[in-house]
Amino acid sequence: MIYRVLEFFISLFPYKVLHALGRVAGRVAFTLHRSFRKKALSNLHLAYGETKTEKERKQIAIESFQTLTITCLDYFRLRKSKHNISEIVTLEENEEVSLLMKKGQGVIFLSGHQANWEIPFLATTDKYHGIAIGRPIKNRALYNFVLSIREMKGGKIVNPKQAFKEGIRALRKGQFLGIVGDQAFPESSYSYPLFGTRAWTTTAPALFAYKTNSPIVVGTTRREGPHYFVKGSAPIWPDLSRPVKEEIPRIMDQAISLLEESIKERPGQWMWVHDRWKQQTADKVKRKYRAGSILVILPPDLKPLLPIIPLIRKIYPRSFLTFFVAKGTPPPLPEVTIREYERVEEMFVRDYRYRLVLDFFDIPKLRHHFMKLGAFQALSFPVNNSIEELVEAIQTTLVKPKCLKAATL
Repeated sequence: MIYRVLEFFISLFPYKVLHALGRVAGRVAFTLHRSFRKKALSNLHLAYGETKTEKERKQIAIESFQTLTITCLDYFRLRKSKHNISEIVTLEENEEVSLLMKKGQGVIFLSGHQANWEIPFLATTDKYHGIAIGRPIKNRALYNFVLSIREMKGGKIVNPKQAFKEGIRALRKGQFLGIVGDQAFPESSYSYPLFGTRAWTTTAPALFAYKTNSPIVVGTTRREGPHYFVKGSAPIWPDLSRPVKEEIPRIMDQAISLLEESIKERPGQWMWVHDRWKQQTADKVKRKYRAGSILVILPPDLKPLLPIIPLIRKIYPRSFLTFFVAKGTPPPLPEVTIREYERVEEMFVRDYRYRLVLDFFDIPKLRHHFMKLGAFQALSFPVNNSIEELVEAIQTTLVKPKCLKAATL
């Protein structure tokens, strides 16, 4: 009921006014929402490294917050545009894809969280029959309201649990299947080097394509003023003569690369608050200590810690590990990033990438420094304890009780 009341009042404003309000609200949200702000700035530093300044990354983060708040306000105005969706969106179709759909060829539309991610489904169901996969929201009243908006042009949203059966059925009937495929999926065996950094990604679009011999079309969305533009790519066809294990990565690489290029063109219109570079699955590490990028601070004398370091990798097998070590120290592990220091002051770098800091040097000011940047947790493990005590402290702090045995050295 409350959402309908909000819809009534908010829909009185034109999109131009709502988007202006959204920009103000987004800037306020960036200032007040510490957790989302940290995630966005951490993701941006991970994606761009030092190719963009801290000021530039911050501006993109603010714009991303504004995109999110504008999208939220749009929800309450979209129903009013039901019978004239073209007033807010232009569908830039690929001619080949348009002909295929008119002939009854099923198509998989892959999109991302760009501009307003509800717009592609609404614009496409305005012309064609189709379904999309959507995870339910826990708040039932809110979900029913959102669902009524998503399905107002005749499309159907299916639960991920029924996605395979319903998706195959729709494609074989000549309808389209919509998938928002830019979310983290650390359980996947496939990863794409998004912005040059490994990002675990669902292979569902390619599997649907291979199973039904249907093309994938990448739909990218941009906002210009109060108007949206949805552009469809040329079809990406599966090659059924190739083994599925070879074809799935090829299809996904080609599709995600198109989405990536579009994000790079307007980075402020992408959802940087999502934990896209998540590396850790939910099975072993306690929730608050899961992190894709981890900083490990080591003292000059590594000898007492040499038996401990492999344990960190065992607990975090996929995470990006960075070690602060004294200058001239050999890398403590393969496939990690090394940052050398001669003086403690050299470690006070403005690096937002690290979500978790493990401090074996016990420097409180340094932990506090990274907590002000991108870190959500900064832990100290005293080296003056015995190896057994240190191992136990690390395990009981980071690992779920039921998984302690699996995490032992």
